[in-house]
This record gives sequence, C-alpha cells and structure tokens, in this order.
Amino acid sequence: MIVEQGRLKGSFKGFKNRDTLFEFAHGKTWRQAEYKYNYHYAYMPEAKVVQDGVECLLYVEGMDEPVRVRRA
Repeated sequence: MIVEQGRLKGSFKGFKNRDTLFEFAHGKTWRQAEYKYNYHYAYMPEAKVVQDGVECLLYVEGMDEPVRVRRA
C-alpha cells in the first residue's frame, strides 16, 4: 500500500544512516530506519513510501533498492 508519493525536496544524495531525513516537496518528512549506504545524486527525484506489513519502505527514482523508513 502506498503511504506517501511525490517528489523529494531539493538535493537527494542517497541513503546514509539512521539520521538521514527525506522531505517530500509537500512537507512530510521520513527518517531512515536502518543503516544502508548507497550514494546517488538527484535533484527532486520522484519517490514513494510503501507499507509492507509492519515496515515502510522508501523507493526513490534511480535507486536499485529501497530503504526502511519511519515518520520523522
């Protein structure tokens, strides 16, 4: 089930650590919930948060795999 969808605000620099925040252009913010480092630069990429059972996964345009997130 898609929980959130749209463009991420500003520059996206990939997945880093649990302090990494992802803000959608419409204002909702999500925090990375696992350590996963994967650098990818994009400006305002399309993204979506999908609920998969009890966890939420962030899929970002141009990234090969999602990252677990939680509301910030």
